[in-house]
Amino acid sequence: MNELLDTSARGVAEGVRELARAVVRALDDEAPLEVETGSDDPVLLAAARVLGADVLAPSTLSARAATEPEVALLIGAVRAFPPQEGSPTSQWTYWGARVALGETRGGADEPDPGPVADVPWPRLAHQFAGLAALSTVVPSALTAAAARRVEDLSRGFVRAVRRGDWPQAAGTGRWLAAVDGVPSSLGLDAGLEFVEMMGNADARVALDVRVARILRRSRAR
Repeated sequence: MNELLDTSARGVAEGVRELARAVVRALDDEAPLEVETGSDDPVLLAAARVLGADVLAPSTLSARAATEPEVALLIGAVRAFPPQEGSPTSQWTYWGARVALGETRGGADEPDPGPVADVPWPRLAHQFAGLAALSTVVPSALTAAAARRVEDLSRGFVRAVRRGDWPQAAGTGRWLAAVDGVPSSLGLDAGLEFVEMMGNADARVALDVRVARILRRSRAR
């Protein structure tokens, strides 16, 4: 984002990593999200805006009510950083965060999915990986696109694994864990295990793989 309250890009990147690690701990411990700084810290707000709906993933995926600090953090993030004009990623993450907060209903005010969904498969995989948090928000046009283009996301997942692009592999793998029709020949579970082993040092990779595993378990029941 260009308007990160004059915070350095490096500081925000580290803030995103720290917040992603906190979300992973909360998922692993089935506990509320805990952060070291207050919800008015500008770097934390910027990091929360980047993670979007994943700030509430520990509650969303456990069916518990979000805590007041979790909600306050995400509310502060969407208030501080509105969607950027001309950036589909910013618009979709903003929409997803508001849906997670209950400020808008699924299907209402959705951004145009075309710029991220109606593109060649390499671009599709890249863009969907950056929107992995939307895989656990209510069904949307992106969910429908992911279901329609399972083969293309699978190709993107395989290519990312072969190239050692763990963020893209984790993000596309998370989408594949959320939809039907994934071919068994893909070996998604084994692929996710490999991505976790190789890319777990990256907090956002760890987060996407954890969520993918939770989705796989819930869909297997």
